[in-house]
Amino acid sequence: MRFRCAQCRALTQVQIPARMTAPMVTSCSGCGRRYRFAVDRPRGADDQERYKRAKEFAESSQIDLGSAYSVLEGVMTLEDAQALGRGQPGAKPRPGTTAAPAAAAPRPTLPVSPRSELEEALVQATEAASRESPDLKAESRAAMTVRTPPAAGPSARQPALAESEVGYDPGFAGAIRDGALTPRQALERGDRRALAMRLSQRHRLPMDLALRVADNRLTVHQALQQKASNEAKEPPRPQTSVSHGVWNFMVYSVGALILTGLGVHIYGVWGEYLAQRGLAAVSLPEAAAASRRPAAAVLPGQAASGVPSPPPPLTVPKTDSTGQLVEVVGPDPRSVLVAFCSTGRQSGQREPIEIDPTMPPDASARWGLFRNLEQPSMPVRAIVIRKDPKTGRWSAGDGRSPIMTEAPPQFPPGTRAVPVTAEGGGS
Repeated sequence: MRFRCAQCRALTQVQIPARMTAPMVTSCSGCGRRYRFAVDRPRGADDQERYKRAKEFAESSQIDLGSAYSVLEGVMTLEDAQALGRGQPGAKPRPGTTAAPAAAAPRPTLPVSPRSELEEALVQATEAASRESPDLKAESRAAMTVRTPPAAGPSARQPALAESEVGYDPGFAGAIRDGALTPRQALERGDRRALAMRLSQRHRLPMDLALRVADNRLTVHQALQQKASNEAKEPPRPQTSVSHGVWNFMVYSVGALILTGLGVHIYGVWGEYLAQRGLAAVSLPEAAAASRRPAAAVLPGQAASGVPSPPPPLTVPKTDSTGQLVEVVGPDPRSVLVAFCSTGRQSGQREPIEIDPTMPPDASARWGLFRNLEQPSMPVRAIVIRKDPKTGRWSAGDGRSPIMTEAPPQFPPGTRAVPVTAEGGGS
């Protein structure tokens, strides 16, 4: 709530709890006079109830709200409040009421310490400067300086608070020691950090300049000038036409294209190397297999000279150290099956028959059926040929162990098979 001082008629903000356990002492914001509040609230009335009571009393008595609070709290009498209202501009004073405030008996207050010589000199210097400079009023309003009561006679002047009795923010201690602020001014400014934050947000000042304004070392106008001077000394930020995000995207895109081209080139070179290595490894086993067979026997799928047919083009057979086939890679299932039958340690001893689909049908897998020429009574065997989804090439084997042969499954009637011959391919 706010109460009105009985001496200087200044309004002062005060927080009164719902129930007080000890008297509360509050100083007037204008003259520094101390008031003691010891009002008991047995029913625990809160601020809303006190506000309603004060407003109803102000309307019924035709006084302002601050005076109503003062009358209800016992700070001043109703006659003083009504006389104050009649003394305002536009009001018609009645005779015999001007002496009412003087006739009212003053309430007993706590003793206060007299004003020190340093504080008295500072107050007089502030009053002299306000009379000489017309702009000091606006600057003091921006810097939140204290209002001093008009100079009265020595008998009417009330003693001010001593520095030891003022509970100001300790952050103002340096400004008070240097003479930039009086203890009363520091008390009225309240929280130094909060005041500096408000000045910084309102005027867009750096925090160091806002703290100096709060200490009354600079005015707001001087702080703004110093801020402009500091900003003029800073070098301008570099202006770039393209943002960093666009540059990063371009660099990553070019790097990805270069890596893709290198990968394609390395894949082609590696394929050629594997093809050359596979052909070199096939020549020796084929010659050994031809020497083991009888010279007079001419097997089906074999040339009249006794040399087996070479593997189809674009196929890459891979063998281990013993000559066993561990992997065959080709462009289609037929070429893989033909290369499997014509290379390796058993080169020329197998004859490709046909390519059959898997059960259930799978677009990326086929069965390659072949027969053993050295043992015609042996049942037909088969290998699994799979398609690589990345390269689109077909292969048999895992490249580590010999290619395993299996007995083909029983295909249902109507299964479409692709016949395969070593010379002409699929018919």
